[in-house]
Amino acid sequence: MNADQKIIVKVTEREPVRGAALRLEGTPTPEKTGLFWGRLLQLCADVPSNGPAFDICYENAYEACWALPPGLPLPDGLIETEAPGGWYAVAVHAGAYDRLPETVERILAEWLPHGGFRRGEGPIIERYLNDPRETPEADLRTEVCIPVRPDPIE
Repeated sequence: MNADQKIIVKVTEREPVRGAALRLEGTPTPEKTGLFWGRLLQLCADVPSNGPAFDICYENAYEACWALPPGLPLPDGLIETEAPGGWYAVAVHAGAYDRLPETVERILAEWLPHGGFRRGEGPIIERYLNDPRETPEADLRTEVCIPVRPDPIE
């Protein structure tokens, strides 16, 4: 997302999503994130998906996740996880993945203070809307989902 563009945020309620994940403790580097995604895509090459691949960004951990249909066995080498359901402020990031933190910061700094919501409990979810193996970097689209709760009128 270009810093000159106005950020468009929609608040939406999301259902939980079951996932098969690789988990990295600590703050991931772009290199480790790329390796995790390569390994996840290799492990899930023949596994049906129940929606876009996603990651879960915790305060001190990161999970690269494949959306699993209900009842499908967990692929070998992966852990079971869940993207929490609830209310999220959602903006679409356009372009390179290494600039995703800029979109997160813009939601938190520009939209959240004036959007009628506060930061909710839980991790940030990033949903990958297209495949970087088939899509030019400039055309990549990622939903950035930040948990929110109503900001009470004082």
